[in-house]
Amino acid sequence: MNKKTVMLFKALGCRWRLKILERLSEGTLCVCEFDDLFPIDKTTLSRHVKTLVDAKLIVEKRNGTRKELSIADSRVLEIIKLAHSITDESSEETE
Repeated sequence: MNKKTVMLFKALGCRWRLKILERLSEGTLCVCEFDDLFPIDKTTLSRHVKTLVDAKLIVEKRNGTRKELSIADSRVLEIIKLAHSITDESSEETE
């Protein structure tokens, strides 16, 4: 398995990063808008954003003083959706 694939799955291995991706699935947002959306400090949020950027899951563009974030490849949303369906099926089997 190549390094990029491992980075992708590591990046998806955190609920905050999944929540960031789910919010970005609705459209481009400024980093500053996430401050009000998540109850985590700015440093932690910044670290999660960097992990997603490094994994090439999101794109960060400067627009004046704003850092705008967007999904780099919409197929990542398909991966998340598939994971939800797998875990939903698994939870039904164990109940």
